[in-house]
Parts: sequence; C-alpha cells; structure tokens
Amino acid sequence: MRLNKFDLNNLVCLDALLAEKSITRAAERLFLSRPAMSNALARLREYFNDELLIQVGKVMVPTPFALSLHKPVRDLLLQTQAIISASPADIDLATVKRKISVTCSDYVTSLFIPLVLARIYEHAPGIAIDIRPFSARFLEEIKSGEVDFLITSDTVITDAHPCEPLFKDTFSCVLWEGNPDIRETLSLKQYLEVGHVVAQWGVGRVKALDETFLQSRNLTRCVQVWVSTFTHIPQCIVGTGRIGTLPTRLANWAAQHWPLRVLDCPVPIPPLIEVMQWHEYQQADPVHSWIRNQFRQVGAMFDDQAN
Repeated sequence: MRLNKFDLNNLVCLDALLAEKSITRAAERLFLSRPAMSNALARLREYFNDELLIQVGKVMVPTPFALSLHKPVRDLLLQTQAIISASPADIDLATVKRKISVTCSDYVTSLFIPLVLARIYEHAPGIAIDIRPFSARFLEEIKSGEVDFLITSDTVITDAHPCEPLFKDTFSCVLWEGNPDIRETLSLKQYLEVGHVVAQWGVGRVKALDETFLQSRNLTRCVQVWVSTFTHIPQCIVGTGRIGTLPTRLANWAAQHWPLRVLDCPVPIPPLIEVMQWHEYQQADPVHSWIRNQFRQVGAMFDDQAN
C-alpha cells in the first residue's frame, strides 16, 4: 500500500533498521534476505533524502533525522498492530492464531509459566508462546513493543505502561546437604563470609533482587561463582561448601531434584513481588486481555498455595 507515494511496507523495514542498526540483523528480524533489506534502505534514503544510517567503522549510526523518526515509527506500527489485532469481545478462542512473546526469569519459566501454558492450550491451542530470557534490554523490549509481556520484580518495571502484580515470594538459602560447616541455621556472619553462587543475566549482567538489596545496605558477600540463570545455582552448589540465595518456591523445588537443604535467609530481603507489564497499545486487545487473565488466575493460585 502506498500513501503519498510512500510504500508503507518500508516503514516496517525502517523500524527494524533503526532498532537493530544493522542491515543483516534487520533482515534476520523480518525474515528477509540481506539484499532485500539493503534495497529497502536505499528506497528509504531516496524518499527521505537522508542517509538514515551511516557506516562508522564496524557499526551503523543513525543520523539525527533517523533518530527523530524512531519513536513515531514504532508508535505508529504498534497502533497499527493494535487495530488489526482487535476482534469482537466474543472471540472464538479455539480459532485464534497468534504469537505472544514473554520476557521472564528462569524462575518464572520453571514454576509459573507451565501452568499458564496448560490453561492457554486448553482453550486456545492456536496461540503460540515465545518465552525469552532476560537481557540488559528487557525494559526497552516492553517500551518498544518487541515483547507482549514482561514478568519481573516490581522494583524494575517502567512507569510508562500498565502493570499488575501476579504473586509474591520470599527468599531462602540453599546449600549442599553434605555441607559440614553449616547445620540447622545460617548466621549473618556465615552468610557474608561463605562462598556464594549468584545469578546475573545477559551480556549486561543484570543483577537479581537479592544482590541489589545487599548493595543498598552496604553488605558484601563472598561471590565465587556467577551463572546466567537461577536454576543453575543449585547444581553449582552440590558437592561444595558454597550457598545460594533463591526465591523460596524455587529453593524448595531445587531441594526435590538435588541433594540440598533449604534454610532461612539471615538477611531481611524484602519479598519478591512478580508483576506482569504490557504495552499501553495492547490494553484493549481482547486476546491479550484474555491471556492477562490467565496470568492473573495462576498468580492468585500461587499466592493461595503459599498462605
């Protein structure tokens, strides 16, 4: 479709180019060939009479004009997506074909998401779910509409888009059941002095809530191993004198799969409040709303089990 002699399909290419700052990655994002994306960039440059992206060394840098286009183009595409995704309130879930993307931790993926998937599959088997790990860009992903849902701690969400609490959890410590140095309780002195296994996510090494809380209290623990997920922590503790700090549900789950003991954490880490967040343009989407309700109901079930 053309508007004022502009092929609107090129807006999708422009959005990908400005997001990826790379012809190759933009092409991969839209499942196009590199020559096709290169031709799209050439057409965009000709139409706007601006280079849009300039090669500087090994990277492409947006021009000032391109930067001014980034948010309006993204917003326009999100609004368009919201319009074409809209359907009557009495939708037939059994016939819906959609792909929904969710960024969340492996803790949420391991214990929460499977229950949500079962509910979705029962009523809407045509809805495909793309579960994505955390990266340093997790907030940008929700702001730009790259993902449909972000499930994370309420301490790190953005104020720019709707959100809703799902469930709460506390923190506990896990240690190898053969650990000879720690018995039935764990003192603060032991907690700070013993070796720890901690989780940080992605290239940007996003810290977990327990680490940021300790830093805010000027408490420093002896970190000896860094892993990329919560669920790697238990395996790296077995056979050692190290400990890990995990959400209590995950700690108890791990103790069922590995030779571990679960102890109270001697540091008063605030409860973990997991929330779901979505882009404001998806607020009225009936399918999106139905999926939010599935998250909501499983979250309520989680909290009921904890009480």
